[in-house]
Amino acid sequence: MIIINYSPLVFSKTKQFIENYGAGIAKAIAGTGLFFPAMVAQSALESGYGEHIPKNSNNFGGIKYAPNLEGVIGYVIADSVEIIGNKATPVKFSRFVDVEAGFKAHIRVLLNERYKKARLDATTPEEQILMIAKAGYTLTPAKEYLRRMQSIINAARDYSELGRIS
Repeated sequence: MIIINYSPLVFSKTKQFIENYGAGIAKAIAGTGLFFPAMVAQSALESGYGEHIPKNSNNFGGIKYAPNLEGVIGYVIADSVEIIGNKATPVKFSRFVDVEAGFKAHIRVLLNERYKKARLDATTPEEQILMIAKAGYTLTPAKEYLRRMQSIINAARDYSELGRIS
């Protein structure tokens, strides 16, 4: 495994993110087969370390509007668009009642059958992120998705020393 160094800023932001949300992430992933550094990195990336999630949405997983998902209390429209057909359509993201509901929903999505191989067969956080991306979590190519998270994964690993949480 190649370890990519990270900047002091990445370490500082990752440390603060873990201090603010790490207990919630750890609780949400207990017994799932998901790696703590992978989930910290994915949540931090998708939410801009909690600073760029749509205001008051508590959506740390970039979860599109799913009205039947537990904890959803509506939606927010972000500044992003997706192309459907040939038309740019604003993206609706789920708005959750609180931070805990947002993290639980993120993990619930990853408990979907399409991510089972990533949960059970991945041997590292990096492999897990690649497998999650390849299973369709993001439109970003899998290697690029991991590249964007690698320094956060390393910082989370160094700060918390947590791996899979049983």
